[in-house]
Amino acid sequence: VMPESEPSVYAVMPESEPSVYAADTVVVNTGKEYQTIDGFGGMNHPEWMGSDLTDAQRQKAFGNGEDELGLTILRIFVNPDSNQWNKAVPTAKFAAQHGAKVFASPWEPPSNLAESDSNGGKLHLPKSNYTAYAQHLNNFGTYMKNQGVDLYAISVQNEPDYASEWTRWSTDETTDFLANYADKITSTRVMSPESFQYAPETASWVADGGKKYYTKILNNQKAFANCDLFGTHFYGTQRAWMDFPALESCGKPIWMTEVYVPNSSSDADTWPEALDVAENIHNGMTVGNMSAYVWWYIRRSYGPMKENGNISKRGYMMAQYSKFVRPGDVRIDATEQPTQNVFVSAYKNDADQVTIVAVNKTTSEYNQSFSMGSGESISGVTRYRSSGSENLAKSEISFNGTGFAAQLPAQSVSTFVVDL
Repeated sequence: VMPESEPSVYAVMPESEPSVYAADTVVVNTGKEYQTIDGFGGMNHPEWMGSDLTDAQRQKAFGNGEDELGLTILRIFVNPDSNQWNKAVPTAKFAAQHGAKVFASPWEPPSNLAESDSNGGKLHLPKSNYTAYAQHLNNFGTYMKNQGVDLYAISVQNEPDYASEWTRWSTDETTDFLANYADKITSTRVMSPESFQYAPETASWVADGGKKYYTKILNNQKAFANCDLFGTHFYGTQRAWMDFPALESCGKPIWMTEVYVPNSSSDADTWPEALDVAENIHNGMTVGNMSAYVWWYIRRSYGPMKENGNISKRGYMMAQYSKFVRPGDVRIDATEQPTQNVFVSAYKNDADQVTIVAVNKTTSEYNQSFSMGSGESISGVTRYRSSGSENLAKSEISFNGTGFAAQLPAQSVSTFVVDL
């Protein structure tokens, strides 16, 4: 994660302009499918946060009732000291019991396995200790299983390309580890290293990181076979960088496993700044074909849950997705930008429902038309909307045959649950 920074001042956008009509109808096609969604979530790290989530905060994070976030993924820390593994258990156990996937990320190996690093990292793991490191990761999975938490996956390394405060691995080293040692991790699935940035290989500042980690795995048959899913972070990642056709077509899911947007310097209730969260999720889903989107700390002044346990504006931006786009849903085709700076994505479940999320980042209100281009008749539309003055405000929307229309207020996010 990037270091937290000092507060900044941000301009306030005008409330709205007169209502106008979007240029295009949003056409939804249930017959054209993309990735399966595994969920939305965040990190719990009591060693760094100073305290664990309380029972009430766990419920607010992983419950899906009124004024709850509906998170379905929890990321936890693999402490290098096995005597402290118990710190991860209480929240992980709660999340698992509520149906969430729990996965784990290591920052450092046990101290007896590491050496100092002279190439930009705090630590380095010599190849002679790869077997012992694989056993360490496997032991963590076994430990958690014995505590009642069946880990979904464990990654090779958190941000090996941004490692001044933890462990550096080159792209060749992580590929070697996956190819020749990761098969010793049998207690859970194995995730790729989680790069700090999903940066293009052609970027001049990416000497040995970013997407190079994944390309080398794809090009090594044994490494690819031993890697069950791919994880990356989105710090400083532009929309245009999120597309990675070779990885998206490999048959294994890609998870965005850590980010905070747009910063850590302002309060998470700052509006309309919080809209950047919804746009970032949208871009990850539609451009990157991500199956998961995982925030940094669940509870933080700049996170989805404030330190007082209340859901923040940034949290409501996540909730517009996490409460309604559930694990197992499939993203489907929809007109992605009916007009500039209005972003739309759509998902279907196996209960004859389609969920449409529309992000209006403009200062104009739009009367937006939606149509089921695949021909299904609509039997009901429920809208949940967050704006500067609303948090998941619920209302029923009129419909006619295969379509409906709804207002998208300036600077708002609307989620439409459409019964077919």
